[in-house]
Amino acid sequence: MSCATPPRLPRPAGHRRGTVPADRRRTYPPAMTSSAPPVDGDLGQARRPRSTADLVVTVVLLLAGAVLAVLASSAGLLLVMAADGCGIQGECSELGLTAGVGAAALGPWAGLLALGAWAVVRLVRRRRAWWTALAAVLAVPVLWAAGAGLVWLSVGGASA
Repeated sequence: MSCATPPRLPRPAGHRRGTVPADRRRTYPPAMTSSAPPVDGDLGQARRPRSTADLVVTVVLLLAGAVLAVLASSAGLLLVMAADGCGIQGECSELGLTAGVGAAALGPWAGLLALGAWAVVRLVRRRRAWWTALAAVLAVPVLWAAGAGLVWLSVGGASA
């Protein structure tokens, strides 16, 4: 018993590898995979209406969050002055100070941009987005406070 493969027959002239002649192609029924209603030329009819109040509240909250993030970043950079007493009153963690100031300065922007992008996606999908923008505004002081707490711990605030 031999395991050798049989020799291949030569291909006819003009034949491309991987193509099937038209008379040997399989035909399939049209696919019905979409649950969307058929398109009759009016695309706006199937979309749900957009709430103007939701759009206005979301935009106002995101703008307020941006102003709050600017203020939080400025205050975060000023937290570096907490290191003035290091070495005089006691030892401080330089890594903790760096991480805390960085978190207080950049954390509000990270939260605002992430949740703000999610709010914009919800607006595009015509879903309610005001609560996502509100979460973005509330994330700004929470993330700043987390960075400030890290600075407080690194200068020995918990040992007092």
